[in-house]
This record gives sequence, structure tokens and C-alpha cells, in this order.
Amino acid sequence: MLIKKESLSSKERLTLNKDFKRVLETGKKLWLDRYLLIIYTPNHLNYRRLGLIVSKKIGKATKRNKIKRLLRELFRKNKDIFPQGVDLIMIPHPNIKKLDYNALVALLKKELETFQEI
Repeated sequence: MLIKKESLSSKERLTLNKDFKRVLETGKKLWLDRYLLIIYTPNHLNYRRLGLIVSKKIGKATKRNKIKRLLRELFRKNKDIFPQGVDLIMIPHPNIKKLDYNALVALLKKELETFQEI
């Protein structure tokens, strides 16, 4: 029996400071109802990459890590929503703690129809 690996691979993560700076300086911004800011820019690769910036305004480290896990899961399970060849940075607003996973997915699917413009 073959078990599919569902983790977020290292190539799908934004890790370098220069990549974060490039996305933050040249990227387009998309707010999801004041819960989540997504900044995106083309990366000239055949795959999407995700970066997360979670402020201390969210709460202590345990709360921030929970939000990071939630956003990584959201990205990993819904990759088909995001266009290929894009670097994304997700910055959650403290109000995101009020949403559960399913509400966030529904909001994301509704709002990301504009992503096809890339």
C-alpha cells in the first residue's frame, strides 16, 4: 500500500530573506475580509511557494504557531486554488482567531477568483 506524502515540501516554502523582500516590495495585495492579507508575485518557477509572517499581535507563541499550522494546512490542501508560478506571503490579522478552518477555506475560495489575473 502506497501512502501519499501530504506535507509541504521544502521547495514550496519561502525561506530566504531576499525572496520575502522581493514579494513584499513588488507583490500585489489581496485582503480576505480583513482576516488575512495575501501578497503575491510571479516567481518564474513551475510551482507555488508560501511564506508566513505572523505578528505578536496574534498572541503568544502557541497561538502564533497554531495560526501558522492552520495557514500551511490551508495552502497544502487547496493548492489548486492558487496559480502556478507564484510566491505568496500570508499575513493574518488578529481577527483570524475568530474563524475556524472551514470558514477560512470558504472565504479563500470565494475571494481567490481574482487570482486568475496573474
